[in-house]
Amino acid sequence: MAFALQNSTIEEQRSVIRFLTAEDEKPAAIHRWMVTIYREKCVSDKSVRKWSACFRAGHESVGDDQARQTLSDLIDKVDDLVRSDRRVTLRMLTLKVDVSYGTM
Repeated sequence: MAFALQNSTIEEQRSVIRFLTAEDEKPAAIHRWMVTIYREKCVSDKSVRKWSACFRAGHESVGDDQARQTLSDLIDKVDDLVRSDRRVTLRMLTLKVDVSYGTM
């Protein structure tokens, strides 16, 4: 039986999500495994699904990069993405620039 990890960071848990996503594990299975290790400190199922989708879309950083992004950087990224593919959806844009749907 696995023992619980008492002190873990969000970045550590995102690294686990990134690794298991690269191994082609489904988000639900990733979350089940993480709950056995991190127990009450585990990130939510919704968070696992979000980060798994981000990593599948090509996002590589496990840190909170969006806190460092400026509004003009986001506008430039979105403008470039829309100009390169006018059929891109809001959901796809949120994953590609790593912001919430509401922010988009």
